[in-house]
Amino acid sequence: MLLFDQLKALESKGEIINVGLVGGGFMGRGIVEVLEFAPGMRVAGVCDLDLERAYRCFSDMGIPCIEVEKESEAGRINFFERRIVTRDPSVLIEHKDIHFIIEATGKPEVGAEVAFKAIMNKKHMGMVNVETDVTVGGYLSKLARSSGVVYTVCTGDEPAAIKELVDFTRVMGFKIVACGKGKNNPLDRYATPSSLAEKASESGLNPKILTEFVDGSKTMVEMGCVANSTGLDIDVENMHGPSANLDELCRIFRLKEEGGILSTEGVVDFVIGDVAPGVFVVVKHRGNITNETLRYLKIKGEGDHYLLYRPFHLTNIEVPVSVGIAAIYNQSSMAPDFPFKTEVVAIAKRDMKKGDLIDGIGGNMVYGGLQKYQIASVKNYVPLGLIEGAEVLEDIPRDTVITTTQVRLKEGLIYHLRQLQDALNKN
Repeated sequence: MLLFDQLKALESKGEIINVGLVGGGFMGRGIVEVLEFAPGMRVAGVCDLDLERAYRCFSDMGIPCIEVEKESEAGRINFFERRIVTRDPSVLIEHKDIHFIIEATGKPEVGAEVAFKAIMNKKHMGMVNVETDVTVGGYLSKLARSSGVVYTVCTGDEPAAIKELVDFTRVMGFKIVACGKGKNNPLDRYATPSSLAEKASESGLNPKILTEFVDGSKTMVEMGCVANSTGLDIDVENMHGPSANLDELCRIFRLKEEGGILSTEGVVDFVIGDVAPGVFVVVKHRGNITNETLRYLKIKGEGDHYLLYRPFHLTNIEVPVSVGIAAIYNQSSMAPDFPFKTEVVAIAKRDMKKGDLIDGIGGNMVYGGLQKYQIASVKNYVPLGLIEGAEVLEDIPRDTVITTTQVRLKEGLIYHLRQLQDALNKN
């Protein structure tokens, strides 16, 4: 049976997949709405430190809700009558009738804590927070498998959309030359929340979130996620990121000796131009009849290179697919696997002085870069997801990739999970 049929069958029996959501921002509100209309699923509770944001997730849809401070109080609530809002994620994680936790805060430390506790409480874990995934997703995925639950990066954002294309082409025997996403705003490594404040206000975005997009950190995070879940690599540090339109991709993404920009095939990259908001894969096939068929079907191509392109990704709207796949089939839509290919590293956005405290992703002090994992490991580069709250131990010039000898990292849960993950990645 197809996933839709399975979910409808579940619903017809009066059984609903109850989801607990951590993070009631724009993405979270959209997840609440789409799951309310999806078959066999609903958000039973929302956790946010800002209770007004949590309430709004339900009030926008006219759904009654009630504030809950302790899990013992939550057990008496009938989810058909009202839902939970809370500041404490444990209320949702420990609730016996909530089956699936989604983390959507975008904060690496929070994501790690929520995911670890959810998995230890035998809940399926859906990660919208890709910043956490590229930092400790390998360990969380392995922990989930050993606990009999699913860890998954949620469908909707570019990483999962790209992986769907990659899997689709691999099943048919295509060779991946390159895959990637479109970046829909100019790249400015030195953007800050204050420099983007006016634009953020006009767009209705949090300035830190917009900064993460503009300074390229989000692109590095997303493509690192793709690389580590597909086994593909990067061609050069931070990727090429050419400006190009769709018709140019098969000419650009090919080996240098064939007139392209690549030193090797099987890579992840990104494009600035009309590819956004879509994702793409450039492929080759050894079969003569297959190539003849592709030409007959007028698939975009250049010689023996062909472009398969999905012109959209639906962000939070596609999340029900991952929820259903995990709950019905006990499978992940996307998760990193060892050994890792890439590392998202922290790079100084401005000159830093000894004693400075680093403000983290989307802030004033660092931007993200993408390195080969082995290089980053040997050179002791600091993962971007661990940098927030780090103390600078020596002056660091702008555009320096930060190493573990230059800063004192904050030793929270994500730091310790990362140590466990690094040990697994060496085996």
